Amino acid sequence: MYNPAMGREEFILISTPSEVEMGKSIHESITREYKLSRNPAQVDRVRRIGERVAKVSDRQDYEYHFYLIEEDEMNAFTTPGGNIYVYTGLLEKLKNDDQVASVLAHEIGHCAARHTVKKFQAALGYDLISRIVLSRIGDGTARQITELSSNAAMSIIFSAYSRKDEYEADRLGVKYMHLACFDPGASIETFKILEADSKGPDVPLILRSHPYIHDRIRMAEEEIKALGSKYGPACRRNLSFAQIPIVL
Repeated sequence: MYNPAMGREEFILISTPSEVEMGKSIHESITREYKLSRNPAQVDRVRRIGERVAKVSDRQDYEYHFYLIEEDEMNAFTTPGGNIYVYTGLLEKLKNDDQVASVLAHEIGHCAARHTVKKFQAALGYDLISRIVLSRIGDGTARQITELSSNAAMSIIFSAYSRKDEYEADRLGVKYMHLACFDPGASIETFKILEADSKGPDVPLILRSHPYIHDRIRMAEEEIKALGSKYGPACRRNLSFAQIPIVL
């Protein structure tokens, strides 16, 4: 399968329809485990910013969905099928829409790079997935993958990404912020906010990975410097997003 976000062929056995079905099943589990916010202003803000970034994602074979979880933690996470969750504790620490966009763009980067579904594929095992995909079960494929993954879903979701995956999501996040006319420099600000709150045992999920925070900041700074040569000049901030042509 060709992955446009990575610019290479990748070995992905779980199809997009199966991934979306997995995401729906996992969402049901999440709504039983967590309380979704009913604050219309906050929910609409996250959805509005997320949808704007999602429009420039390299992955457009499913619809992205954005949810706000009522938890006083500095976390955000992504599940298969383009479902992205932000905790109210994190949202309240972010000072502007650009910083919110930096979190959502990072999570969209994981979606575009197929990091989340690759974690599920690795956890379920090649032989197990192969038997499902290659068996003659027709439309039952998505359902059976969902059932197989549901019991361990949350532990897989909350497991750390690899160093490589985090750097890739950071890079794609900076790219998508630039293309969506947000300030990519806000990603640096957000890293510093997260770092300031990561003292002690409860490290935010978005930082629960191998790369040290200062290495990720340095990589993001280098990526920001190269944006113009890679993707064209930055958007003029005085124009509305709808008026700005997006160069892909």
